[in-house]
Amino acid sequence: MLRHKGHSSRKDNLAINAVALQDHILHDLQLQNLSVADHPKTQVQKTENKSLKRDAKATIDTGLKKTTQCPKLEDSEKEYVLDPKPPPLTLAQKLGLIGPPPPPLSSDEWEKVKQRSLLQGDSMQPCPICKEDFELRPQVLLSCSHVFHRACLQAFEKFTNKKTCPLCRKNQYQTRVICDGAHLFRIKCATRIQACWRGYVVRKWYQNLRKTVPPTDAKLRKKFFEKKSPGIYINEDICCTSHSNENGSHL
Repeated sequence: MLRHKGHSSRKDNLAINAVALQDHILHDLQLQNLSVADHPKTQVQKTENKSLKRDAKATIDTGLKKTTQCPKLEDSEKEYVLDPKPPPLTLAQKLGLIGPPPPPLSSDEWEKVKQRSLLQGDSMQPCPICKEDFELRPQVLLSCSHVFHRACLQAFEKFTNKKTCPLCRKNQYQTRVICDGAHLFRIKCATRIQACWRGYVVRKWYQNLRKTVPPTDAKLRKKFFEKKSPGIYINEDICCTSHSNENGSHL
C-alpha cells in the first residue's frame, strides 16, 4: 500500500509540474485566452462588456465644436515606465521550476540604460523596425538599451505574439517612454529654419552690395555705371557716332 501511495504522489507531482510548465509557456507566449489562470478573468471581461453595451445611451450631436485641451509641452516630454510593476508569478515560478522575472529597474538603472543608448546614438538613427525617423512620434526605450517607435514595437509584439527585443532577442524586457528623438527633431527643425533665414539675409545683403559698390572688372564696372546713369552713356554713344560721321563726310 505504501508503495502505491508513493507512486501515486509522484504521478500527482509530475502532473502538477507539467500543468505548471504548460501554463508558464502560455503566459510566456502571451496567449492569455488559453491560459488557465486568466480563464475566469476573460469571462468576467466578457460579462462586463455585455453590461456596458446594455447600459450605453445614445448621444446627441449638437453641432458645436468640442473644446479639446492641447497637451502641454512639459507633459508631452515627461518620461515614465510603461510596466512599473512586475507581472504576477506563474505556477511554475511559484513552485521553483522556473526563475522569477527580474525586478523593475530603479531610476538610476534607467539612467544608465539611457546613457548607453545615447552613446550608441540610437535616437539619432531611424527606427530599426520601420526605418523612419522618430520625429515627434512616441518613442520607447527597452531595458536592453534599444530604442523603437512605440507603435512599431506594439505591432511587432502583436505579430510575433512574444515579448522579445527585435534586435537582441531579450525576453521579458522593461519599457520606458522617452522623448530624445523628439528633442533631436526639434533641434534639427530649428537649425533648418535658422539656416534658411541666414541664407535669405546674406542674399539680400549681397544684392544690396552689388547695387552700391562698383565691381573691379572693367566690363562689369561699365555695366554697373550704365545702370546707374544710362542717359549719359547713350548721349556719349550718339556724340561719338555723329562725330565719326562728320569726319567721314569731311573726308
